[in-house]
Amino acid sequence: MLLARKGFDVKLFEARGRPGGRLHTSDEGEGALYEAGGEWIDSDHFRIIDLLKEFGMEPEGRPTWPRRVVFRGKTTTEDELWNDALEDDLRVEAAARELCRDLVNPAWLNKNHGDLDRRTLGDFLREHTQSDAGLWWVTSNYRSDEGDDPDRIGLLGWLTGYMHYLERDGDVMSAYRVPGGFRSLCEKMLGSITVAPYFGAVLQKVSQDDSGVWLHFERSKERVDHVVLTLPPPALERVVFEPALDVTKRCAIEACGMSRAIKICWQFDKDWWHEEGWGGSMHCDGPLQQTWDGSLGEAPILTAYVCGEQAADWIKLGDPVKAGLYELTQICPQASEHFARGWWHDWISDRYALGAFSHLAPGYVLEHMEYASTPESRIHFAGEHTATWIGFIEGALESAERVVAEIEKTES
Repeated sequence: MLLARKGFDVKLFEARGRPGGRLHTSDEGEGALYEAGGEWIDSDHFRIIDLLKEFGMEPEGRPTWPRRVVFRGKTTTEDELWNDALEDDLRVEAAARELCRDLVNPAWLNKNHGDLDRRTLGDFLREHTQSDAGLWWVTSNYRSDEGDDPDRIGLLGWLTGYMHYLERDGDVMSAYRVPGGFRSLCEKMLGSITVAPYFGAVLQKVSQDDSGVWLHFERSKERVDHVVLTLPPPALERVVFEPALDVTKRCAIEACGMSRAIKICWQFDKDWWHEEGWGGSMHCDGPLQQTWDGSLGEAPILTAYVCGEQAADWIKLGDPVKAGLYELTQICPQASEHFARGWWHDWISDRYALGAFSHLAPGYVLEHMEYASTPESRIHFAGEHTATWIGFIEGALESAERVVAEIEKTES
């Protein structure tokens, strides 16, 4: 869209049969509408908020119901969190802020902090918590944020991402959703340009010479002057490049971590959680990990978001919807009484993504991160894995601005 506005002739190729990639609004009929992929927007993600407003769409605020917290059979709410958990949360925040004082962005410039790059977020959380409840609480929150277990997340990468949060005032995370779902935004973006996308175009090979680039698909090939590749790293690994990519680029692609996350969604005959004064949002120490009210249409829907090793365990089950309903009923007995139908979405095994979104694994920042975004002559790389807002929709838009500038500079 940005390239078209700059006067470039644009062609769009998409492997799936729909726009959006890992943004996927699922419409199951009879008013059942929910986000199967990316869903939430932080209130300081100004690129995506401005984009919504550009198309006359006002971000939909998160419900203000207190979030339920369940740990070892005890239940409270987030605004009445147990003292030991709250104190540990504050210790972690204070320690993170102190470490961030010596860091700069972009992250790979912190060459003298190799010790932080080798450590994991899990190490850091264990070091700065003193209670079981506190360790579980901070682990639950940061696992949700990173999309995987903290022991798979590099500390330096997490800290440089945390630097985005230092000036935040109040609870700005997951503050908004898109009314009607991200599908409506993607459709409006497509409608703003005059080019019809090529759906079902699975890229197999990219070959370039001094004058242009050939894109090889399963049944066709296209000649272009430049190409912007937004494929997630595991999908990029399957593409053949001629000539071969620089070894630093190839290693950056192969080493980029992809978060393991799934969603389980249940439709009910009524929103029974509202009747009992609960908004549907919960963190628990059971296998469901986290829930919220996922309803975007008329049908009442609860969504469970599960990350890390537990997500990998869920996809081994024959019927995650049924198994998940059982787990939900252990906490909320009325769930089974009002259950109508359900769905689940496995981003770990999704053939075009092989993960929900990217994260910075231990050692990645100083060895590889710098090379994830660098162009290879006429081949440009975009997507949230190439941005400073890594793992966020905001990061995808950030990367779009960068590649437009790269192409403009080359063409001028």
